[in-house]
Amino acid sequence: MPTRLVVLVTLLAAATSACGGGGAGYSSAPNEKAGGSTSTTVTVRNNVFDPSATTVGVGATVTWTWAAGAIDHNVTFDDGPKSVTQSSGGYARTFATAGTYPYRCTQHPAMTATVTVK
Repeated sequence: MPTRLVVLVTLLAAATSACGGGGAGYSSAPNEKAGGSTSTTVTVRNNVFDPSATTVGVGATVTWTWAAGAIDHNVTFDDGPKSVTQSSGGYARTFATAGTYPYRCTQHPAMTATVTVK
């Protein structure tokens, strides 16, 4: 009987750890796996860019996609380019020069992120 209990608890723990959190508690930390994100896709969620930091190669195009149910946000770069303020859709920017490109949502000042181009 104790063996069955151990197996049951182990299976339950594995099943619950495999489930992703679908709630609204998003983190603004980068989606990192050993060294940070290298994603060319950023999801614009309510008050967070996911990932909040990514590194791409020169010539890469990064695409921002608004999550379903998102409120109005924009992608505004410190060096000028920006998206329209929207609650759905997408925006893309191609990075031709190496450097660090900070950006933010002007509707929500704490909503910031960066693209590093190497």
